[in-house]
Order: sequence, then C-alpha cells, then structure tokens
Amino acid sequence: MPNYNRAQQLLLLRLRTMASEQKNFKKKVLSRKAAARRVRLVKAVAPSAGGPSTQVLYTLSHRQEEQLIPYSLVQPVQAGARRPVLFSPSPLSRGLIEQLLQPSQSQLQFNTCPPEPIPATERCQKHVFMLNPSIPDDSLGIRLQSIQDIVSQDKHCLLELSLANVQGLLKQGVYPIVIHIQPKNKKYGRLKKWFPQCGEEKLIEDLCRREELQLETLPLFHHTLEPSRWSSTDDLLSAIRSAIDSQQRAVAWVEFERLQ
Repeated sequence: MPNYNRAQQLLLLRLRTMASEQKNFKKKVLSRKAAARRVRLVKAVAPSAGGPSTQVLYTLSHRQEEQLIPYSLVQPVQAGARRPVLFSPSPLSRGLIEQLLQPSQSQLQFNTCPPEPIPATERCQKHVFMLNPSIPDDSLGIRLQSIQDIVSQDKHCLLELSLANVQGLLKQGVYPIVIHIQPKNKKYGRLKKWFPQCGEEKLIEDLCRREELQLETLPLFHHTLEPSRWSSTDDLLSAIRSAIDSQQRAVAWVEFERLQ
C-alpha cells in the first residue's frame, strides 16, 4: 500500500544502510555470514502512458529518487460484519450522516452513535473514542460498545469521528471504511454548507489540507470519492452509498506493524 509518510523514511534508511554496507563488501564476502540485502525499485509510470508498464530497476549508484514510490507491508482482512464508516474531511460527517439517515436514503442500512459526554476519568481508555482528541476540554466521545451494538443489528455505524481515531478502532478489532470526499476545487465551495463550525473559508481549506495529509499516515487503506462522481447533493449521497457497499465487499488492507 502506498504510504508516503512512513514508508519513504524506511526506504531511505534501508538504502543508506545498504550503501554503507557496500563499503565493507569485501569483508562481508570473506566472512560469508551476513545475508545480502536487496531492494527492488520500480519506476512510477503515469496512468496516461497507456499499455503495459515497464519495470525499471535502479542500482544504488544510479537511481532517480523523485520517481521512487515507497510501500508499506499490509495484510488482508475480510470483515464479516458491516463495517463502521468515517468521513474525511471530518467536519462533513454530521451533515452527511443526517442526510444518509433520512428514510429515503438510509434503506435501513445505516445508523449512528450520537456522541455523549465522557467523564474525564474515562477519556484515555481504549474503548472510548473522543470526537476531538486534540482538544482536552472537549468531553464528547463515542464508546466502543455503542458501535458494536449497531454492528450487531447488521447496520453500518456512521461515525462522527476524526481520522485520529482510526488507529484506536483498529486496535480494538474494528475495521472502519474511511471515505475521503475530494472537492470539485480546492475551495470546497459546494460542500461549504456542511462546515458550520469552521467559519471562514481559509480555515476550511487549511483543515481539509491537514486531513488530506493525515490520510497518508493511516495504517488502513482508504477510499477516495473522485469529484467526477458527483455534481449535486443527491449525486454525492448516492456515490457515498455505492462506495460503502463496494468497500464492504472488498478486502480491508491493514498495516498491522503500526498497531503493535
């Protein structure tokens, strides 16, 4: 799974280690104890190029770092029960959930866990997920048991949680569907009505850019809803329902090393 935040650091560290080992190559050959380390570097091919992609292998002495794509090791998980759903940018969650729970939209597939006040003594517990973990004074959160109750009803639990909670959910054996809604333009104009708490347009743009970067750090593969998929609110809701359905049938790819 492409992971430009963590895997790039691991890849560059491995390359530096290998470069250092090459200096002592003769010693390693003589000792014949150390196993050789290898890295296969595949040239990135633009989607518009067409035709079968050609794999180009680079050596340490001749490589083009701007074309390296770092990957992290992931493992497949096939969820049996309906998976909860998180939205990105997270400020869209409340408005989208309200729309998806309308009788004409829900088709009895969805439900939600209303955030509840969490006592200060419980906010750091593993089975509690705070709406705004970065704001200590925010007491609203969702309990794991509430999510499990909805899942047991064979429904998708639509969560008003931020991306910061994804790793905590995974550690509890909950594999959420993360849907990122890509705007028509960088200003999120058509989605602005669902950002009631963000105020100025500049704040909305900054928040959305931060969450886009945060998506790259998730130990779970997310689904991006391309702007070409929708042109109105009804189109967007329909595209979200379709994405949830397809992601439920798909395999969830998880980077379990990050959860240890």
